[in-house]
Amino acid sequence: MTPQIRVTRRGFLKLTGMAASAAILGACTPRPAAVTEPPITPSPLPPTLTPAPTATRKPAPTAAPTRVYVPAMVLVEAGSFEMGAADGLPDEQPVHTVRITRSFHMGACEVTFDEYDRFCTDTSRRRADDGGRGRGTLPLLNVDWYDAVAYCNWLSEREGLVPCFSGTGKRTECDFLATGYRLPTEAEWEFAARGGRQSRGFMYAGSDDPDEVAWYEATAGDQPRPVGQQLPNELGLYDMSGNLFEWCWDWYARDYYASSPEADPLGPPAPKTTKPWELVRVRRSGSWREKAENVRATFRSYDTASYVGDNGFRVVRMA
Repeated sequence: MTPQIRVTRRGFLKLTGMAASAAILGACTPRPAAVTEPPITPSPLPPTLTPAPTATRKPAPTAAPTRVYVPAMVLVEAGSFEMGAADGLPDEQPVHTVRITRSFHMGACEVTFDEYDRFCTDTSRRRADDGGRGRGTLPLLNVDWYDAVAYCNWLSEREGLVPCFSGTGKRTECDFLATGYRLPTEAEWEFAARGGRQSRGFMYAGSDDPDEVAWYEATAGDQPRPVGQQLPNELGLYDMSGNLFEWCWDWYARDYYASSPEADPLGPPAPKTTKPWELVRVRRSGSWREKAENVRATFRSYDTASYVGDNGFRVVRMA
């Protein structure tokens, strides 16, 4: 009898000639915005917000604007799933049904230093500190929640889309029907991390073995790694487990799952406090510093919205 050989998922991909690295596949490589085609037409603005005719504007005598690169995006089709984990931490319970009723596109990878630096150059914004680790395709870190919001609106405007965010500070609001880029809700993030409608029920984003898909305490070598070098999940999303914490839209509440609506939950209402250190937003994914249990697809975390730390983000846009 011919002996059976057990092959890991990574080994199978190598045997079939598939490259695990997004650097080879180009999965996370931003694409230059087309210069010969018109930008996507934004939704009509209300009459009171109609901009002045462009014919009356004169070009400013400045250098050419920074070239925008459209991030590589993955379609996440609408669907339903069981959010949370019965054997997880208290804030991951109770397990409850969630319906994502609108399909959306999500960045295949976390926003990188290269991408964020273009935003900083274009807006004269101070660049995020890389801690001496380098920039390039390393995942952006040391940005707070408000930095992420500002980047999303800038990218939307540069692509001719309607920005999603308005307001400032605690009063920041999001128009989830706008055509522009935004942060994912916590429910959208977990749905995508678990493979959406293609989910195979893995504990981590794409595998039951964290070494295959995650940069974490045991694999990262005590530093973040360039995006897209581990295996993707079922949808083709990279680094949804580990590497860097990712900001989500939602305010954080430990017991939110007990009262979460079934359809398109947006998180709890804003807290009544005005103390900055008590204004906490959800972050997901875990980071290169975390243990395996903290890079599970259902693991929840939070941080003060105005704190930077090991926090980055990835963008989403409605399909």
